[in-house]
Amino acid sequence: MSATTHQHEQFTLERVYSTPRDKVWAAWSEPEKKAAWFGNTTSGLEFRPGGREHGQFNDAMGMHTNETRYFEIAEGERIVMAYSMALNGRVHTVSLATVAFADEGAGTRLTYTEQMCVIPPSDGVEGRQHGWGYLLDALGSFLKGPMA
Repeated sequence: MSATTHQHEQFTLERVYSTPRDKVWAAWSEPEKKAAWFGNTTSGLEFRPGGREHGQFNDAMGMHTNETRYFEIAEGERIVMAYSMALNGRVHTVSLATVAFADEGAGTRLTYTEQMCVIPPSDGVEGRQHGWGYLLDALGSFLKGPMA
């Protein structure tokens, strides 16, 4: 029998922001706002069902590329998207992600859930958790600023 060539993982991250849901939603759906907290690495954000998004960034490991497709967008409530991550042109994770938005007092509870196929070699679930944790914290900082 051959070695495992892939594995499936899942994780969930939650954040509670003191910002009302419509402003948190706008930070995901408006290109200039998303670029401000997402690291300005995306291009061609088509925030609609069937829409696409492309992102790239460089670090010590090389060129990271993600390709995203939006499948469902329920205004102010839910985003369902699938995306791949590649390093130097080789895809190493493919994911289905759901971002849910709910009122939490005067603020917003955001729940990010990802199911993924990891294709070794890869930083796998740890890499995605770290990356999305960083991005959701960056979103929190953005929401406290004047652009939100």
